[in-house]
Amino acid sequence: MSYFLLMTTINLPIFPLPIFLLPQGVTRLRIFEARYLKMVSLAMKNKGFVIVTHDNDEKNNTVQVGSWVEIINFDQGEDGILLIDVRCKCLVDIKAITQDQDNLHHGDVAVKNHWPEISLDQTTDKLATSLCKLFRENTELSALYPKQHFEQADWVVARWLEIIPVELAEKSLFVNKDSFNQAKQLLQRIILSEDKI
Repeated sequence: MSYFLLMTTINLPIFPLPIFLLPQGVTRLRIFEARYLKMVSLAMKNKGFVIVTHDNDEKNNTVQVGSWVEIINFDQGEDGILLIDVRCKCLVDIKAITQDQDNLHHGDVAVKNHWPEISLDQTTDKLATSLCKLFRENTELSALYPKQHFEQADWVVARWLEIIPVELAEKSLFVNKDSFNQAKQLLQRIILSEDKI
């Protein structure tokens, strides 16, 4: 990841979605609008695109942070719609957004530091055990992650944050580099308290 840190600002296509994705997170997207098919074409040729967490129910979506993703797999669904799997390389600060003639947004972005690699402690070890169980039970989710890092607390906490049904506005608090402990505490309340029931 260090080579990203040498870069200053880069212009990338922007894709607003009600999705929260942290570094190393993977998700599957269905692409059918012409402007986003263009975005995929640009992303395949260049350096990917940025997913901006956008909640359609929220009137004020003043998001300034996005997930810089790369396309790692693509296929066509039974309905003919393009399916792509994307992995978050890093988070980015969005400096400015423009719109082209095809109504595709582009943003000037700069890499944003997030959590460092963190070893498991007693709490995150329990979270890792629960997440591992969830992956075993959900083959579609597990298939998105050929490499799974249940030994890394930061990876475990990030994957739980992406999955749990919490408001996007609350999840967005955890894009800051010093937010790991707060994220761990949230998951301890939600996940580990449920395990005791």
